[in-house]
Amino acid sequence: MIKQIKESLLAYHQARGFTLYESFPLATDDPTVLFTNATITPFKHFFGDRDATPHNYALVQRCLRVGGGAGELETARVDPNYSSFFEMFGSGLFDCSHRAATKYFLDMFVHIGLPKASLRFTVPETTVFATALVECGVDESSIFTINENSEFWQEWRFGKDGLIGKGITAIYANDDARVVSINEIANAPQSFVEIGNLIHVYGKAEGERVVSISHEGFDIGMGVERLAIILQGKTLYELVPFCELVELIAKHIKVLGGKDAGPGTLRVVVDHLRSINALIQEGLRPGNKRQAFVLRKLIRSLLETLWLSIDRVTPSVEIVRAFAELDVPGSTALVTKVFCEEEQIFRVTLERGRNVLAKNPSLDPEILKGTYGIRQSLLSLL
Repeated sequence: MIKQIKESLLAYHQARGFTLYESFPLATDDPTVLFTNATITPFKHFFGDRDATPHNYALVQRCLRVGGGAGELETARVDPNYSSFFEMFGSGLFDCSHRAATKYFLDMFVHIGLPKASLRFTVPETTVFATALVECGVDESSIFTINENSEFWQEWRFGKDGLIGKGITAIYANDDARVVSINEIANAPQSFVEIGNLIHVYGKAEGERVVSISHEGFDIGMGVERLAIILQGKTLYELVPFCELVELIAKHIKVLGGKDAGPGTLRVVVDHLRSINALIQEGLRPGNKRQAFVLRKLIRSLLETLWLSIDRVTPSVEIVRAFAELDVPGSTALVTKVFCEEEQIFRVTLERGRNVLAKNPSLDPEILKGTYGIRQSLLSLL
């Protein structure tokens, strides 16, 4: 289903004269972000550079969004539809009115099988998007106005001192559920799934000021996996190939630890390994700076999750190799080599921490974390 959605969207845009692009690398030289985290990231120059020659474009972009805190790396544990590494369909329109852009946005949903009656929309209160939606046949009861960023954004800022836009968020209502407020939508994530945005990019931030840009336009983004979730009526980790990866990890953890891992743990392991594999496959290696540090952090967080699930520190080579064979078969040897080298470095660090604890059992865990990067949850295994 995921493959069919991508092919359908790209063919739809090719037939309408859009220029199609291949996915850009995950690790980007954009100084405002570490990774390509949205489809607009490689195309910011189309909007902001005076000498650019923008044109309507479309692509399916590999994206990575990882937070800074340990808890943020655990999102997949509590959210069965979350993935740090995902694919997003994106497109850009120029020399286009709000109404024409809105109609195009709605037509795409209908093209992939989502009728307008099943959609709800949030719009900023100071734009013409609400009027455009009504003119395109959307019932007013399905449009919700917001005046600040909270559960849903009414303003997007693409990086520090970067592009600024306002626009529509499209939300799918399972079973055509009806509500009368934004809060009801936000408090019912099983009934309402955010699936896409249409953003009018109109300016750029310079400190507290917003200045005009050379080429105003519209940015569209839709999560491909999100669309598959809706069209198939399943959670993310029930979709192929996610379910196959979950089953593989469950089998290996059962062999290693002698017990079944919980679904949250399985999702975290799959989420981490998919991100790690993608970054290694693109040439990134673990280190202590920028993107390299994120990869190191992902590997060590994964190892911690695995070891805690089986109650001991043990080599992960077999589980990593088996996962890579299924996930990135052409890069199995490379992924396994890079991962195991980093695991060995981490195990040396753990041994140092063990020796420190043996000499000073009452050591403040925060000191161990700050000096060696060993979180308190691992202390029981040391």
